[in-house]
Amino acid sequence: MGGLNAGSSSPTAWAWRELFSPTIIGERVAGMLAHYDFVTPETLAYFDKRPPQAKRDADFALDYVKHHAVTPDTQQAVLGALEFKCDVLWAMLDALSHAYVSPGHVPPGAFKPQD
Repeated sequence: MGGLNAGSSSPTAWAWRELFSPTIIGERVAGMLAHYDFVTPETLAYFDKRPPQAKRDADFALDYVKHHAVTPDTQQAVLGALEFKCDVLWAMLDALSHAYVSPGHVPPGAFKPQD
């Protein structure tokens, strides 16, 4: 069940990646380069190759889940793993917002934009 749970957490990203990633990544990279002096093309090089890799990863995860989540229990486990991943991602976004937006409590040793 571990492989199924791990594979099933990917759907948070596969639907969005497959449909929107080339456009979104291009817009975000251009925006970051235009608006943040500390961002360079080299720091964002990862995203140059990511759209085709994302589609391949998404297709693999979806195929794996479709072939292995065949009972109500395994399907419920897939949903549980997906829900947990979404909760973790929201917690990460909340922490980043708390640190860098409002109230702006950047943890000691963390990245500070003025650095």
